[in-house]
Amino acid sequence: MLENDELEKEKVYLEKVSNTLKNKLNFLNKTYQNYSERTHELSKFIADNFYDMDAQEAAVQRNLLDNLNLEKEDVSQAIFKVSKQNERAYFGRVDFKEESEESYQKCYIGISYLENTEGFPYVLDWRAPISSVYYDYELGKAEYFAPDGKIRGDINLKRQYKVEGDKLIYAFDSSLTINDEILQNTLGQNSTSKMKEIVSTIQKEQNQIIRSSDFENLLVQGIAGSGKTSIALHRVAYLLYKNKISSKDIVIVSPSSLFSDYISDVLPELGEQNVQSTTFEEIAREELQSIINFESRADMIEDLLLGNVERAKEVSYKEGSEFFDSLKTFLNNATTLSFEAKDVNLGDKKIKADVINNLYNERYKSKIPAVRIEWIADYIIDQIELEQKNVEALSKRIKKVLLGMFKITNITEIYLTFLNAIGMSLDIFARKNVLHFEDVAPILYIKDFLLGTTQFKEVKFAIIDEMQDYSEIALSLISKRYPCPKTILGDIYQSVERILNHQYLEILARELNEAKLIKLAKTYRSTKEITEYCQNLIGLKGAINFDRHGDEVKFINSENLNFELSQEIEICKSKNFKHIAIITPTMKEAESLYINSPSLENVTLVSDLTSELPEGVIIIPSTICKGLEFDCVISVRKTPKNYLQKNTEYITATRALHRLCIIDIK
Repeated sequence: MLENDELEKEKVYLEKVSNTLKNKLNFLNKTYQNYSERTHELSKFIADNFYDMDAQEAAVQRNLLDNLNLEKEDVSQAIFKVSKQNERAYFGRVDFKEESEESYQKCYIGISYLENTEGFPYVLDWRAPISSVYYDYELGKAEYFAPDGKIRGDINLKRQYKVEGDKLIYAFDSSLTINDEILQNTLGQNSTSKMKEIVSTIQKEQNQIIRSSDFENLLVQGIAGSGKTSIALHRVAYLLYKNKISSKDIVIVSPSSLFSDYISDVLPELGEQNVQSTTFEEIAREELQSIINFESRADMIEDLLLGNVERAKEVSYKEGSEFFDSLKTFLNNATTLSFEAKDVNLGDKKIKADVINNLYNERYKSKIPAVRIEWIADYIIDQIELEQKNVEALSKRIKKVLLGMFKITNITEIYLTFLNAIGMSLDIFARKNVLHFEDVAPILYIKDFLLGTTQFKEVKFAIIDEMQDYSEIALSLISKRYPCPKTILGDIYQSVERILNHQYLEILARELNEAKLIKLAKTYRSTKEITEYCQNLIGLKGAINFDRHGDEVKFINSENLNFELSQEIEICKSKNFKHIAIITPTMKEAESLYINSPSLENVTLVSDLTSELPEGVIIIPSTICKGLEFDCVISVRKTPKNYLQKNTEYITATRALHRLCIIDIK
């Protein structure tokens, strides 16, 4: 802790900052009220005089109202951001002196920038270039990258704070990057139903990923608890700040809607609006437009965990590179999708078959059929005189005619032909008209090859989380959909469909436009006792465990499951743990446990249809718990024997922050 006189100085500084924030908030609230009154008055004026205004005057008034509403929304966002600042004005300070300067600059660091009425910076944004030295360096020589180049200098003080409103809870100096005591305290807190920001405890290796080059593709392999998703979200906040772009310019591809909701508070806690979020399943439904229904990935994993050995082999093969290469070879074979050119008649204009044939098979032959058809349609339109307003409709009509020149255009039929050619099972439906999940990506790839898929070129950055859950074909499709710089994160040790290794990561990095491969080997989530159990379970070597201790992992050979569950839940509650998850391998087992455990009170069953993580005690299958965190995990399972079962148990056990109980059932 600080000496009394230094502590008093800090309190005086906080008071100045706090008063500035309160004044700023008061001003913004009055401004917002003023906008509300003006928009109300203008809306009333338009309504009262609607029939007396001509079209031009009405348009002018509506435009004024729209502009007022936009300005009002900007003020609302500013109020939100300043309110967040007011809760915690800053969390750190670093005194830094550039080589060319004589004195040290006191840099207080918080979630957003704040200056006083004279323009003096009271608090720097954690994303500002100079703030990086707070995360990356101990006392002594340090450097950071500014827009004008590398800035070298020296740090002679690093201070960490806990601030709540206008109260200074503690402050102390540390020579380390982020003091272990702060990190211990943060990691030791109870979990919540939403992921929290980690801006005050970002570690050096995490900060380097967050601040990586904007236009660099990153592939991040991080073991469970290394902070991958938090890093991704803080990188989003950094990109929004650095590039002065809108939240609409960034998209996150996450594992499920439940996971999307779980992470939905992080960016708002950092004073930013949430970005677009989607899942691969949502992308597939959009592209297939309900023509083909398919099961969820959770349902597929469920089937594998219930012992469908033959399907497990097929899933593993279909998600790998050999299957992908075979599909590409098959589709590139000219005889597979034989194209028979015909004359195209448009009124008195005719484009002869030999011209179309030359375009398709010669001039554009290096492109996939979908691009060839697009370009041929453009060529035909260029050959005829046409009013501009009819171009789009005519283009669709021409492409439809051109597609009719293929021998086969049914994508499911083409896929079945391919499977037959490589000697694989043609049983691709889980039930009537419901496609197996592992066959969704190949069929989408065929659709893209032949018909094209939607590209979102306006998206400037994309985050793809839990990359190990996507087949190589799926990753290829997502990358094409968002042709922008990407940060792709995951953990090969949490793959359950297939065995992945570090060689796979290197190959994947090359395929993703030479992405920079970064590996995170330190885990922060669980106690050392839990992490060591998890790592021994799958034989994980080389991991670094943060030294936070807790209860030993508890093992129970079940004789009376209801009683054992009730006892363990009571123990967890007695330790003041709030979020307790009973995790089973499959949804079927979760439903059975929920129905057959009447003695468990106030327990909620979570399925893949659940959109929001409930508070309290839940029963949840391993198939949808990835990425989530709980104070306590009670794993109800049979002793894992094979790779699939062990990795599933690894995912389950690594969800626990403070306490893990394993109940083995017969």
